[in-house]
Amino acid sequence: MSNTMGTGVRRILVYGMSDNPGGIETYLLNLVKATRNRNICFDFVTDFPEIAYKEELLNAGGKVYYIPAKSNGVFQQWRALRKIFKEHPEYSSVYFNVLNAGAAFTMAVPWYMRRKIIVHSHNGSADNIRLHNLCRPFMVAMSSEFVSCSRLAAEFMFGKKTAKKKDVLIIPNAIDAAKYDFQKSIRDEERKKLKIENKFVLCHIGRIVYQKNPKGVVDILKQCQKSLKDVILLWAGEGDMKEEVEEYAKEQGVFDQIRFLGVRRDVYRLLQAADCFILPSIYEGLPIVAIEAQAAGLPCLLSDRITRETKITQLAEFLPINDLKMWERAIIESKNCTRISRKKEIIDAGYDLRHQEESINKLLQKIL
Repeated sequence: MSNTMGTGVRRILVYGMSDNPGGIETYLLNLVKATRNRNICFDFVTDFPEIAYKEELLNAGGKVYYIPAKSNGVFQQWRALRKIFKEHPEYSSVYFNVLNAGAAFTMAVPWYMRRKIIVHSHNGSADNIRLHNLCRPFMVAMSSEFVSCSRLAAEFMFGKKTAKKKDVLIIPNAIDAAKYDFQKSIRDEERKKLKIENKFVLCHIGRIVYQKNPKGVVDILKQCQKSLKDVILLWAGEGDMKEEVEEYAKEQGVFDQIRFLGVRRDVYRLLQAADCFILPSIYEGLPIVAIEAQAAGLPCLLSDRITRETKITQLAEFLPINDLKMWERAIIESKNCTRISRKKEIIDAGYDLRHQEESINKLLQKIL
């Protein structure tokens, strides 16, 4: 494919896509869709062996470049990046979507080669806080423009002083509200397919990693079994703790009540099938899956470590992360929730893709 799609088309290089169709990946796919008719094309560079939504991104005219992971040697990654920028001078801007400031190592090459760097924060904390704090001043110094999914994520990524001084653009993680809107027909179909028609169904969607508190998810299910004999858990996601969590679920006697569904492309259908969504994360930026769950009309129980900006309907409730009895009570109370359309609330709160024109315009001004 040629470097341009036509006269006047601007190509932007994007970093941050992984092989997991999670929050960042969904946000970037939605951004590509929303800017299709703007003479802009997003290309992607990744240090993962593959990327999520690859077919959709290629069909939109984008390209994908694969570079070595930093874990295999940062100098190898730098050489690969340098080669890309030497061969493609059209990439005057690089749009970094990051979870922590360790991305500064990757930013060093485009910064040295005088590319404009735009950094977008998607997280509210990190596993390795020490490394993040060490890298943050370098990341901030190399970046020209700052974007974040929430105020909490901005302060974490850039520091409170920098977040106040810099013109940080806050862009909520928007979704296709109509796609997630409650539909009883889809709910009935999915529950029949999964053979859960007569069950009370909890749902958790997220990578099986420390950040998401996967053992806490198991503990919540076990606690609920004391009151709800017909409860089961739908769990969509993969991660480096999967085997450990499966063993833990067996030890706690709840393994048979969990449906480990792996990575799914039909999350909107799973949310229709569920009765209550739980997200007891240790930290987040602004979890897009919690917005999706609210859009589906589900009661959403979230840990109190998650930013309050996530609450865009009355369906969301924040609970102490370690108070299992409180989670149990809230889940029992959620049985009284009547599922109705929440599409208007999602639109009014500014989280619908079709109503983000102003935010996208501001973002493109920063990128271009």
